[in-house]
Amino acid sequence: MARSRTLAELETFVRREADMVNSAFVSSDEVRDYINESWAQLYDRVCLFDQEYFLRSVDFGTTGTGAYDLLNAGKTGVVRAISIVSGGTGYSNGLVQLQLGTNVSASATAVVGGGGTISSLTLLESGDGYTTLSDTSDYNTLVVVQGAVVSASVTATIESDFYKVKGVWFGSAGASSGMFWNPLKRMQWDELNMFTQAGIYAGTSQLALYRVISDKGREKLLLAPDRLSGSLRVWYYPAPPIMLNMQDRIDGRAGWDDWVIKDVAIKCLLKEESIEQAASLKAIRDEIWSRIQLHASDRDGSQPERVRNVRLLSRRYGYWR
Repeated sequence: MARSRTLAELETFVRREADMVNSAFVSSDEVRDYINESWAQLYDRVCLFDQEYFLRSVDFGTTGTGAYDLLNAGKTGVVRAISIVSGGTGYSNGLVQLQLGTNVSASATAVVGGGGTISSLTLLESGDGYTTLSDTSDYNTLVVVQGAVVSASVTATIESDFYKVKGVWFGSAGASSGMFWNPLKRMQWDELNMFTQAGIYAGTSQLALYRVISDKGREKLLLAPDRLSGSLRVWYYPAPPIMLNMQDRIDGRAGWDDWVIKDVAIKCLLKEESIEQAASLKAIRDEIWSRIQLHASDRDGSQPERVRNVRLLSRRYGYWR
């Protein structure tokens, strides 16, 4: 992260801006809710610049199903809750580090029962990048506690972190064992079954079209046709994480977090009905946004945006040319 601040630091700066350091008129829970709300608003605005500030990717292989659950097929989940299934022994009281599978880790506070056995865990930091087969899965969990390594089993409740797609690539291994990646085009909804109509496209080598949908609360990638054999790489913007713990943090880049601080301070002042003070901060907040617009929309100072080369994008390599 370029310049990050924790939830605790953000609350301190907000109270200073609103002149509420020793005031209980706005509770800490309210301030933290405001911080998450304002951070989500700023995050949304920055995503609109489409400059890949928060971009992530997930890879998975095609199976011919035509529909891929982005949480199940890839690694786009975040842990929201954990609970003990079986404890194991050898623990020391304090912070533990959970390594779920082989992918990522999460931090928790251990509650030690008799004989150094952990009886419960309180989630502190969720992490991301999990692979799971369902919304809730059991993991054989490696737990690292103050240098001691022991085995235990927990249940991790995982939610997708998917927000919006940037693009989808299809890849297939070339003769030199390298991977050829080609961008797929987004289909219109009424094109979904176009490749299956009476063999119109039978034997075609054309690349598939894709569309991202939400089905029963799960983000899914549809392909048409679905018979491609290879790999998919989905570039996406994750949803802004909700900061629950005081050490959770946001990336303020070059002081962008000042917009969040000013915006939250305005909300606190409006609740207090300090209208004039809120109006003064609003002018400063708007100046900060003008600066963010100027710099965030042009990430590469030496190479400005240009007209897209559509002809280049239409070129295909390998058997799908």
